[in-house]
Amino acid sequence: MKSFSKALIVCACSAAMMCGCSNGVNNSNASAELYKRNVLAISWMENSAEYRALCYQAYNGAYEHIKASLKQKSSKPRAIILDLDETVINNIPAEASINSVIKDGQSFNDSWLSWESMARADAMPGAVEFLKKVDKLGVDIFYVSNRSCRNVEFTNKNLKALKFPFKNAVKCKDNTSNKKVRFDNVMEKYNVVAFLGDNATDFPINIYGVSGDDRNKLVDKNSNQFGVKYFVLPNPVYGEWYSQIDPNLLKQSHKKMVELVDKSVKHEPVLKEAISK
Repeated sequence: MKSFSKALIVCACSAAMMCGCSNGVNNSNASAELYKRNVLAISWMENSAEYRALCYQAYNGAYEHIKASLKQKSSKPRAIILDLDETVINNIPAEASINSVIKDGQSFNDSWLSWESMARADAMPGAVEFLKKVDKLGVDIFYVSNRSCRNVEFTNKNLKALKFPFKNAVKCKDNTSNKKVRFDNVMEKYNVVAFLGDNATDFPINIYGVSGDDRNKLVDKNSNQFGVKYFVLPNPVYGEWYSQIDPNLLKQSHKKMVELVDKSVKHEPVLKEAISK
């Protein structure tokens, strides 16, 4: 998933583990403060066995569901829809590189477009094997991504270099990050038996543009589909979840973002009082 216009260099789980007090933070070091809050999440994705295990878990669960769907009659050919970034290809080293040097007021998108054009992203653990098995089942694979259409030739080059099955053109971001129209175009002709993504907007649950606790409510409303037809890949580094910290988080200065991220971390007040004495 990639659909934001400014770096989301924040992570609530990292903020909870770093001291990161925002008192006295000024604009000159706010970018570094944000990166500090994100670095543990980045390290977890790059290094932990648990991250790899969750990737395998999602792909294995999706494959078993897809294979089981073949036993059901279908008037349309079967297909799956999946996101690209942090769903089957890994951009976290690029995220880390950009976020470690970007300054307040600089465009994250310019750096990201340069990264796309390099066609250097790696496959996520188990992704190639999973998609090759799906392809052997005769199920069509549609990559529905919010990568730029202007860079789609480089994205195609990247996917082919990684040996991903590549029959259908990538459905890249056109005039909106909302994937609904692209989903509908596929579902018109295909029986879509599974969706995979790292962001709630990668699933057809009408969550695009929704912020705050309403995002949680929509996921709860569709809870019976997750792990059944919808399969989520782990990504604590970036995503639409930032709107649950503040709907306008990415429009803020880095200094204000530091304050909002720190404020978003929930504490256990009784325990905090007890250990502070």
